[in-house]
Amino acid sequence: MCNVTILDGTNKKIIRAEKGTLLSDLLVRILPSFPLPCSGNHTCGKCRVKAEGALSPVSSAELRLLSESDRRSGIRLSCAARIDGDVTVTLPHRGGEKIIAWYHLPEYDRTEEGFGFAVDIGTTTVALQLIDRKSGRILAGRVAENAQRGFGADVISRIEASKKQGVSVLSGRIADQLEEMAASCIQETGIRRIDESVVTGNSTMLHLYEGLDPSSLAVVPFRTVSNFGMRSRRTLAGAPVYLPRCVSAYVGADITCAVLAADLLKCRTGLLADIGTNGEMMLIHKGKLFCCATAAGPAFEGAGLSCGMPAAPGAIRAVSLQGCEVTYDTIAGKTPSGICGSGILDALAVMLEKGDMDDSGYLECENGWTIGSSGVVITQKDVRQIQLAKAAVCGGILTLLDAEHLSAGSVERFFIAGGFGNSMNTSSASAIGLFPGELESRAVFIGNAALGGAAMLLMNRSLRIETEKRAAEAVEISLSGNAAFTDNYVDCMAFDFF
Repeated sequence: MCNVTILDGTNKKIIRAEKGTLLSDLLVRILPSFPLPCSGNHTCGKCRVKAEGALSPVSSAELRLLSESDRRSGIRLSCAARIDGDVTVTLPHRGGEKIIAWYHLPEYDRTEEGFGFAVDIGTTTVALQLIDRKSGRILAGRVAENAQRGFGADVISRIEASKKQGVSVLSGRIADQLEEMAASCIQETGIRRIDESVVTGNSTMLHLYEGLDPSSLAVVPFRTVSNFGMRSRRTLAGAPVYLPRCVSAYVGADITCAVLAADLLKCRTGLLADIGTNGEMMLIHKGKLFCCATAAGPAFEGAGLSCGMPAAPGAIRAVSLQGCEVTYDTIAGKTPSGICGSGILDALAVMLEKGDMDDSGYLECENGWTIGSSGVVITQKDVRQIQLAKAAVCGGILTLLDAEHLSAGSVERFFIAGGFGNSMNTSSASAIGLFPGELESRAVFIGNAALGGAAMLLMNRSLRIETEKRAAEAVEISLSGNAAFTDNYVDCMAFDFF
């Protein structure tokens, strides 16, 4: 057995591990939220740690994904490095991720009393709030990386992991995390009794929370074990949990809740888009709801990009062109250490404006495009990742509109939900074709609408009946094998489509 010393900020742990153990396997076991966006397939390079001691030789994946400077300073990919004796591992600073738990709610009646939790289980992050149901006051809140992130960055990775590790492993991981977050809020406030909670999320996250096998969500014809709209088999802080209704395998309860928070049902023609790892959209036209889901992937959250990172201190969040000079801003004014989703949209818009990238996404500089004096480089592969993601989102929007023979100009209000949406520059998003240009002036940011809708369901029980009915009636436009979506997707790949 080998001694592995793990340094995490001011914390120090010494763990015994067998020779030959992958560092990533050990780290995920003791730190469930340790990120493995590509599930250890040596493609993203995001599981880097500083490691010293007896380790396996540097692998071909590390030679490809780590710079010479990284390797000289002791940086290793935990998914490629194996323990060969005593090792000291220093984890990167993880504090301060800018995870939005803010939301805007319409006017509505609060009919319930007592205290409860509103929870949004996001694929990437989890947000929880302790709420006084009578007054609507948020008494405490917690946000954290989803404890299942060590099993992959997206829902397909989690489904595959549940097959290999067992559904109970992933289910227990998220359930334990919510209990810990809830207990922390209770301790902070001194509240003695929780009356009820509402836990929302996409279909995969709710299947895993409930301990249901999600494998049918990943294969045609994409069936759910349950669409929920019911009481959970679990409790949270000893109180019952309500799980809102999903529409289908890929249009989950998070979008059902977001419809509430956006007050979408009051629009004659309105569009809602939750832009994140799973791009879910809902269109209302003349009282009918149409929805779709598209696999945008985690690129908008920094995963899979060479210099990508979450919205944490040091992340470039904005890029602009001042005369001929490229300028940038970082979160908290820190030295640039990477770029987050809002920054990458700005950067691509500037690259287009300067002519450093053509309409097809081709970079003139084969070594990548450096953002001013930051040292942060956007590569050709990064551009393609964002190009695929933005084409999926915009193609989904156009396909929804096509279903009712509508143009983008017909939309009265365009609601953008999610933390990424809240921080984006709409002019940059429009310039690169994330959505049709006519929607820019109609865009309204509503924050974490899934969490906001969960809070509304917590404070007004009658809204549950309405959302269950509407979710059951919604018409899903399947994008799989959809010729119209394929055409729109291909067209939206270009940066000059609009």
